[in-house]
Amino acid sequence: MFPVGIEKDIVIVTSKTGQVEHADVIETLTFLADDSSSYQNKKLLIIDPSSDYNPSREELQQFINLIKVLLEKAFTRIALVVSKEFHYGLGRMTEAFSESGKGQFRVFNDAQEAREWLSI
Repeated sequence: MFPVGIEKDIVIVTSKTGQVEHADVIETLTFLADDSSSYQNKKLLIIDPSSDYNPSREELQQFINLIKVLLEKAFTRIALVVSKEFHYGLGRMTEAFSESGKGQFRVFNDAQEAREWLSI
């Protein structure tokens, strides 16, 4: 599981660099979903500084489904900050497939832009 911190109304999750296992990603998102009452109306900032995360199609679908759950149950906005173009593309797919009536998901290359978007 990745470290989870809170800064004002923003919950911050930072993945490790290098090899990231899908199980760690799912464990972290599931932890947040299971404790969703603690995060009502907060925003989530996920920072991936430079991981080698390479999910299969099924794993990406599982990630997207958990993002949908988090948007429905707790968070008003979720921002994903990535450094690799491959991960940016995965984030754009997540944006497209996680659209729901509640909350928004966006992917960014710049942490400051993500923070500004979350603060709106």
